[in-house]
Amino acid sequence: MSPRRPYLFAFGPLTWLFAVLALAPAAHAQRYILKNGNPLNAADVTLASGFLVQQIPSPGGGSVEKRFPLADIARLDFPEPEALDTADDLVAAGKGDEALQLLLPIYRQFAPFAKLPGSYWARAAELRLKALLLGTDGPAITSAARELMQSGQGSDIVGTAKLALAQLDARAGKESLANIMIEEILREATPSVQARAWLLRGDLAAKRAAHAEALEAYLRIPAFFGTIDELMPAALLGAARAYKGYGDRGRAERSAMELIDNYPTTLQAAQVKKEFNL
Repeated sequence: MSPRRPYLFAFGPLTWLFAVLALAPAAHAQRYILKNGNPLNAADVTLASGFLVQQIPSPGGGSVEKRFPLADIARLDFPEPEALDTADDLVAAGKGDEALQLLLPIYRQFAPFAKLPGSYWARAAELRLKALLLGTDGPAITSAARELMQSGQGSDIVGTAKLALAQLDARAGKESLANIMIEEILREATPSVQARAWLLRGDLAAKRAAHAEALEAYLRIPAFFGTIDELMPAALLGAARAYKGYGDRGRAERSAMELIDNYPTTLQAAQVKKEFNL
């Protein structure tokens, strides 16, 4: 007796194909889910003055307008915009203006639904703040940071906003004010924000040529926050500079080479090559 064929193939290849397609996820629609459980397709409504407005064709021609208050929306069922990941990469590469071009439409689209489950406003707003920090528009950075602090989006978002204000104080030469905010972050923020606060503390010490203090701050990243890989290039660059600052050329070059070998495409790798003639 010949071996028994798998069950799906017993229906023939075409039926099998239809079965597979039926199990595959459908293209993700953009929908607003109301508190009564009913969905509204985003393509069928427009946003206007606190309402979603739907035009319903009337039997005699024309249409009737039906309004749904935004307060009646329970959550959003939207796919995550791919532009968010692209913008994240641009921010990491230091391309703030390019990132902002991608982020602003998303930031504005989801702003009316900022606190609803399924909204992408918080991530867009946080990335927008990071992109602004790559520039020099202090008032815009302050405004974006304060907006996030008042948004009620959680300790990680609030910590990021406080860190931005500390960075502005650092740029303005107000180290004491920056350190007050850093202490607050280190007491209250999540580990990812604390790690960035230690980087800023290292930068402040380096600016004063306090090389040992700077090194201690930078080395906290691999020692205590080693899983946050995106911060390692900045920590290694800071450590290399600090070692060089107090005369340990061998360790300085080892940190520089570790940066180049492990993170070759980063801005920090390009900078360390220039500074160390590597």
